[in-house]
Amino acid sequence: MEPKDLLKLYKSDSIVQTVAEKTKANQEQYIQLKKLSGSLDAILVACVYQTNHQNHLVVLHDKEEAAYFHYDLQNLLGSKEVLFFPTSYKRPYEFEETENANVLMRAEILNRVNHKASSGEIIVTYPEALTEKVINKRSLSKNTFSAKVGEQIDIEFFSELLLTYDFEKTDFVYEAGQFAVRGGILDVFSYAHDLPYRIELFGNEIESIRTFDPNSQLSVEQVKEINLIPNVQTKLIQEERQGFLEFLPNNTKVWYKDFQHTKDIIDAYFEKASQSFSEISNAGENKIVLKPENLFETSKSYVSQTKELTQIEFGNRFYFKQADTFEFDSEPQPSFNKNFDLLVNNVAENQSKQFTTLIASDSQRQIERLNEIFAEIDPNTSFQGLNISIRGGFIDN
Repeated sequence: MEPKDLLKLYKSDSIVQTVAEKTKANQEQYIQLKKLSGSLDAILVACVYQTNHQNHLVVLHDKEEAAYFHYDLQNLLGSKEVLFFPTSYKRPYEFEETENANVLMRAEILNRVNHKASSGEIIVTYPEALTEKVINKRSLSKNTFSAKVGEQIDIEFFSELLLTYDFEKTDFVYEAGQFAVRGGILDVFSYAHDLPYRIELFGNEIESIRTFDPNSQLSVEQVKEINLIPNVQTKLIQEERQGFLEFLPNNTKVWYKDFQHTKDIIDAYFEKASQSFSEISNAGENKIVLKPENLFETSKSYVSQTKELTQIEFGNRFYFKQADTFEFDSEPQPSFNKNFDLLVNNVAENQSKQFTTLIASDSQRQIERLNEIFAEIDPNTSFQGLNISIRGGFIDN
């Protein structure tokens, strides 16, 4: 079975269809999904997204859990890119200790959301990442330079512009914030994309734009238009900030594994930021530092942004008092501890109850090996292979 077949199966389910229909409206409402085991939660998010094609933000407990959930969605949705929204800083106000890869991911997401992907985006995140406010849309648009094939650009003007954006001129680009000029070829590594761009000119006209691998210098993909933005963590530090939820379109659906936990983490992080701000102020350092309320969320400011949004809770702890509740009849898969006899017996028992058993693995060779083992132990027992990896198995009754 292919992932698309699994999603098709669930999209035909009446409860899933009802949940998708409920979430389609752009209004304040609360939905609770109970008894979702294993990776069934990710399957449900994927189904609702494919049905509605709107924007979805999924908030997990922490970075590790969010990474596993992101991996599930990426495997289930295949060609659809699922975005991961991380935190920028290791600690509040430690601007020198930003995670450069994370800054890049955040900038790319802001750029994509700001340019309104027609099919909507799925963004996976965790509470720490939501504590940090983002550059407002007006400032981001003002500091975004767009270029597309067929346009006229002046190389000297373009170079000066990049320098004002705090880009560094180098012989070869290998990290975000660098650019290089060689004759009629401009290489630039934007903060809004994970690969650099190569712009080829014919005279002053842009003849082609493509992404390329900075290590091999080989082309990856042709593109028609690009958006270049400066490092929003340094160049635009004085610009007005807004909450990430305010930045997202108003048709965004917000999924929480634990809403109360999200609020608690936001408040704890704000308290930590306030302490860091006090230490910097008391030390009398000559730094231009914005107050915590300008850079970070409180649970109160965060909750105020959720008004008029559809919010969906799943997991084991529920916060909202008045919500439409949907209960699923699922449970975690049993543990087999590499005991193949136990596995085959369980699959045989499922078969006798008219259950279909899927065994997920990203290794086709492993699925083939399991088929051989089943044939040796009990030729009358079989399963269907699902050639992806998921974080948690489950039984859906």
